[in-house]
Amino acid sequence: MSSNASVLQWEQRWSEARLVRRVRPDAAVARSRLQLAELNVQRARREQAGGDLDASLIFAEQALINAADAVLARDGYSASSHVVRFGYPQLPAVYASERAVIDEIRSSRNTAQYDASGGVEASLAARAIQLAERAVDEV
Repeated sequence: MSSNASVLQWEQRWSEARLVRRVRPDAAVARSRLQLAELNVQRARREQAGGDLDASLIFAEQALINAADAVLARDGYSASSHVVRFGYPQLPAVYASERAVIDEIRSSRNTAQYDASGGVEASLAARAIQLAERAVDEV
């Protein structure tokens, strides 16, 4: 399937559910979101160094979201779901190749942010930062 066909299929699937919508492609918004992703990677590193692995993971996951949103803004889309956002066919390869780890990061982030603190493993926080850095670099 061509990249254009896969994007069209993605758009049709999710627009019917009102989870994605077309917007004007905006390079300035894309740059702003990418800068925010870079800032959130820095925040994740700072929190990791300070020993707050929950915050480190939360910031790294947010950087993954920001980087994906940068690509969507560049291409003229807005998504209101992480599943939709991370399924966009034109995202950097890290989103597809590391899908299982990203799902684990998201699940652990939900727990750390909404349920209980202190459960994030150091190795997962480090991996989340690595993936966020890759995503930012590949955008």
